[in-house]
Amino acid sequence: MKFADINKLKPLEKVFPRHLKNLAKMIDNDKIIKCPIIADKKTGIILDGSHRYAFFLSRGYKTVPVKFVNYDDENIRVGTHLMHRFLIKGSTNISKEEVIKRGLTGNLFSPRTTRHFFPFRKTEFINLPLSKLKKGKAVNIKYLIAKVSAEEELKHDNGYLMELEEEIDEIIKYLEELRQTKEYLKSQVEN
Repeated sequence: MKFADINKLKPLEKVFPRHLKNLAKMIDNDKIIKCPIIADKKTGIILDGSHRYAFFLSRGYKTVPVKFVNYDDENIRVGTHLMHRFLIKGSTNISKEEVIKRGLTGNLFSPRTTRHFFPFRKTEFINLPLSKLKKGKAVNIKYLIAKVSAEEELKHDNGYLMELEEEIDEIIKYLEELRQTKEYLKSQVEN
């Protein structure tokens, strides 16, 4: 994790207004940022953390915590659905090339369009006090806010919850496969 100039980062997606408001309230209450933004080190495109980025911009932060990655790494993948984490072959409805093009041109995706999958877990909790970050003037982030109703945002959130359930189900199937393989190998050792 590094401290980066916020002006070096490029948004990829718009953000949901109510989610941003709730996130801002949580950050303000805790007075810490729990996770860094994840961005491509070559282009500065934000791969994970669009809402945090919008929060920082709107509050005038000049430096932000960022974990930079090499987006050219074949172990970093992108899709439009959480199940794409498990689908290595076949269409994931989006490409890294499109991500780069959109990030560099400012033609932002709708909120939560992309799902990035990294060769590491996103559980790096930094719990960084906001007081450690340099501040300047607040920035108008209207261009980052998606024009959606509360109902549309809620519908999307419920869809995302369904995606999480599907992913949990797939993980359970994977664990069962591992358990069966373990039992098979144990019987091989015994024989």
